[in-house]
Amino acid sequence: MTTIKEHLIHARALQADILAAPAVWLPRREILLEWLAAFLTRAAGPRYELGETEAADLHALEQFLRRQHVPVAG
Repeated sequence: MTTIKEHLIHARALQADILAAPAVWLPRREILLEWLAAFLTRAAGPRYELGETEAADLHALEQFLRRQHVPVAG
């Protein structure tokens, strides 16, 4: 079972990947970063419960970044 902490780590990694690849063309880059920042803020709260689609959204964002050739931050 995936925990909220694992989702936080995943979201932070995706955020780092986007920020580390400024030369890669990425449609709606700022919107993606805003969504991730909002997710991280919500998920860090004491009573956060993972939304119905949020885990799938994180996975879909990761797949999108890989299709756009955004490298994984080391």
